[in-house]
Amino acid sequence: MQKIQEKLALAPHKPGVYLMRDIHNHIIYVGKAKDLKNRLSSYFKSSSHDQKVTAMLQHVTIFDYFITRTENDALALESNLIKKHQPHYNILLKDSKTFPYIKIVGDDFPYLEVTRKIENVKKNAVTKSQYFGPYFNGIWARELLNTLCDIFPLRTCSKPEFTKSQKSKTPCLNYQMKRCIAPCQSQNQDQKNLINCKIAYAKIIADVRAFLRGESTSNAAKILTEKMENAASLEQFETAIRYRDGLAFLDKLKERTIADTAKDLNADIFAYAIKGDIFVTSVLTVRAGKLIGIQNFSTKNPEIESEPEMLGSFVLQYYQQNIVPDEIIMSQSNIDDHKELSELLGCKITSPKIAYKKKLLDMAIQNAQEYMDTSIEQIKHKQDFTTGACEELGKILGMTKLPKKIECFDISHTAGEEQVASMTVFIDGIAARKLYRRFKIKHEQGNNDYLSLQEVVRRRLARIGTSDPSFGTAPDLMVIDGGKGQLSAILDLFNELENNATTKDEIPQDHPLASYQQLSDITLISLAEENEEIFTPHSNTPIILSKRSYALRLLQRIRDEAHRFAITYHRKLRGNAKIPNRKFNDNS
Repeated sequence: MQKIQEKLALAPHKPGVYLMRDIHNHIIYVGKAKDLKNRLSSYFKSSSHDQKVTAMLQHVTIFDYFITRTENDALALESNLIKKHQPHYNILLKDSKTFPYIKIVGDDFPYLEVTRKIENVKKNAVTKSQYFGPYFNGIWARELLNTLCDIFPLRTCSKPEFTKSQKSKTPCLNYQMKRCIAPCQSQNQDQKNLINCKIAYAKIIADVRAFLRGESTSNAAKILTEKMENAASLEQFETAIRYRDGLAFLDKLKERTIADTAKDLNADIFAYAIKGDIFVTSVLTVRAGKLIGIQNFSTKNPEIESEPEMLGSFVLQYYQQNIVPDEIIMSQSNIDDHKELSELLGCKITSPKIAYKKKLLDMAIQNAQEYMDTSIEQIKHKQDFTTGACEELGKILGMTKLPKKIECFDISHTAGEEQVASMTVFIDGIAARKLYRRFKIKHEQGNNDYLSLQEVVRRRLARIGTSDPSFGTAPDLMVIDGGKGQLSAILDLFNELENNATTKDEIPQDHPLASYQQLSDITLISLAEENEEIFTPHSNTPIILSKRSYALRLLQRIRDEAHRFAITYHRKLRGNAKIPNRKFNDNS
């Protein structure tokens, strides 16, 4: 407490972000403040806290802070730090899915593609490409793209294919089928024809943009109808059926139109419901006056922040992987606290009191409450499988901290050939697939799983403290696929690293202990598949859990993921080995 008071005395009266750390130096909460000194003092100099804030403060041993120029900068930094560190006491958008967008790829002759990766999600950001979407709840982006290509004579080739076609004097089959105006051939013509081709293609792209914005849909239906009838008259029945399916898809889009809603409305509507320690957020997505879909998110995190702050934190995380619309709609009780949020996202935040926008807000509020009422048991059941399983596992293993980050390692090979390994990662009981890594075994001592495991874990530990999102942070729990022998091999490695570190005055910069001084802080176990036995370093007797145990199910999930990931990589390498002169880029 003395260190906290000393640091508190140095805190400035400036905007910034603060990080609360526990005894293991883990970040357990990230917050922003208009005045760092006042906000931090409210935690440590006041005794009037609610139960949840008090519970958090009991785990805090020190804090850090970063000064920012403005409150907007603090808001952005807070969101990025929450995403990076996933603190236990922050509202986390864990069950979000990345939905597809239609992307008009910037070029002299733009082309369309379906993507889930956004170059820059900030509204009005300078980018050559445009995004339309997201598409979900029955509106499939791929189906929409195919329909667009049936309506408009767009190029569908990739950049390499387009460049190759430029060198050829014969346009592709799509030109002969009148599905493309062959802009690739314009390079082989004189300057006047090149300019005319660019103008004609720009008009096509403008029509596509208008369609995706909800305009010119009747004209699109007319074009498809004419093409369908023409194909049928020529007895091209498969083509006619494709056009018929396109018309059915246009009808599906039309059904999503909201009565009395402006056709140019592009908005996301946010509402939430709280019951106990469960926080549910409902998001309605409206694009071009059509209700694209409704998403519900739930979390079970202690509410350290006020309700408006919780919603603001949720919204920022949501737009780290989604494009910001023209307008965000939420209730008046929350909008007053989000002027900085509006400036940061670059869109207006409104709270309608009448007309169709108010009806949309009421729909979101009703949806959040209904999801809370009807799904609360399902939400709790899901949490039993995730954070609840982590808590149970930590108690069973006698851990002094929650196993927030769990890593599992597995080896795969065929009689010692094409040896590979996998590392799967679960955070708060949920698979973090973006953090998975795979390794190609480098030693040349044949079929030796123990040596392979030691090599892989050594390479993994050596990257602790780096900027790599997978390796930079040490795991709380490391799971080795195998029995007592595999566990002993990794224990020998740990002992070797610790002994090397303690016998030298200075630890080399490339040594794993340079950034993580105590390997003993990593709990180590192995899981033997045959009888699902859990081996620990401190006992020769394995732990046998009930098959109904959520902790065991969690270990089985991460072990099975490691199996799958390793075998998939091994099969890929084995397949590549059959193809001469083919290179494979090893991710590790």
